[in-house]
Amino acid sequence: MHTTLRSLAVAACGLITSVATAVLTVYLSRALGIDLFTWGVWVVIPVGAIGIGFAAASGYYFASLWLHQRPTWLLLLQMVVVAGCTQLLIYYLGYLTLDLGNGQHAPDVVSFQRYLDVTLTTEHLRIGRAMTDTGEVGSFGYWLAIIQFIGFLLGGLILWAILRNRPSCRACDTYLRKLTSRTKTFANRADASNYYDQVFRHPVDSPEFAAFIRVPAVVKKPVNGAVKIDTALYGCPKCADQLIAEKVEVFDGKEWKDAPKLQRRVAIPRGLDLKSAFAL
Repeated sequence: MHTTLRSLAVAACGLITSVATAVLTVYLSRALGIDLFTWGVWVVIPVGAIGIGFAAASGYYFASLWLHQRPTWLLLLQMVVVAGCTQLLIYYLGYLTLDLGNGQHAPDVVSFQRYLDVTLTTEHLRIGRAMTDTGEVGSFGYWLAIIQFIGFLLGGLILWAILRNRPSCRACDTYLRKLTSRTKTFANRADASNYYDQVFRHPVDSPEFAAFIRVPAVVKKPVNGAVKIDTALYGCPKCADQLIAEKVEVFDGKEWKDAPKLQRRVAIPRGLDLKSAFAL
């Protein structure tokens, strides 16, 4: 499929999931009696908007993977515009479906602009474990709407960044597929460095390189300072070029934490197939 057509298809999928998410958000909010979009933590953390932003942008994400279309800056601009329109759509659907009783709905008695102004300025905040009501927020409600828009947009931006950072073949303009991987854990940084610093000093098609990749390294009960290195082999489905991506994590005594500065990607010379080097 031509690149332009793939881009249009990704944009269309993102638009569809954005509209569907807006409809589902309003439906669930009415059914549960909770405004999911405005739900937040500590006032300024728009958890609901971020989650809904993820859902709305899922169309961009999965369509990009399916069609092998890397996200462009133009797509990012579109996502910003669609995010703003989706937020307005959520407000508008809430306006259309607000039942005032006696068979009347909001559009029968008030304009959308007036409804939006009243909705934003008369919102109540509840703070603390006791859910203390702070009263109407007044004009601060517009700032809350901006914060919610940023949260909504953030959900999409995270997915866009994940796609942007995903291993890809620039020559074929397609995402690479994971062929195989090996994970090693080391008791301390010294042991991890011995592997990390040495493995790529050998030619990737050499027996020494394969020995480094294949050697088992497992720590059953990691302690503070333990290191995990995940080495994955990716291949292009079109030209068969390969790439090795390594992800490094450090155990802090409770959980594994990424070490982004130690992550690396190594392009494999064309024509080489390293799947056998990863074999048991």
